[in-house]
Amino acid sequence: MTKTSTSKTNVNLPIQNMFQSTTDNESDAEIDLFYDQIKSKLDGLIKNPSDDTIKRILTYSKTK
Repeated sequence: MTKTSTSKTNVNLPIQNMFQSTTDNESDAEIDLFYDQIKSKLDGLIKNPSDDTIKRILTYSKTK
């Protein structure tokens, strides 16, 4: 028979100082730069359907 046990100390856990905060200024700057690069492309995705298109969609949805 094999005996197993669990340690009450956190021997296998990494030290808290090893983790870097994800909200540091460098990460924020990278996110802002990325957003600025794709902003114009995101604006191009905006669609303004005509009233006729909306009417056809609503009519179709009521028939199903």
